[in-house]
Amino acid sequence: MKRARKDTLIQEYEIFRMQKGETIVELKKRFTHIVNHLMSLGKTFDKEELNIKILKCLDRSWQPKVTALSESKDPTSMITASLFGT
Repeated sequence: MKRARKDTLIQEYEIFRMQKGETIVELKKRFTHIVNHLMSLGKTFDKEELNIKILKCLDRSWQPKVTALSESKDPTSMITASLFGT
């Protein structure tokens, strides 16, 4: 049962994308939920992997902000919580 749950969550993580009309707060909540559950099942992530995933899952309306953030800071070295805050 544990393995099946982990496989399902890994699939959710891999296809994770911002949904139409979703706010950044809602996105953060969904993302954190998936990642926390995976970590409780033994999956490990480094902050660079999580930050890249977040930046890639945002819809087109966020692209100017992603570009500005990438030019002003190194988003891969940021703490994930501060990336969402930025």
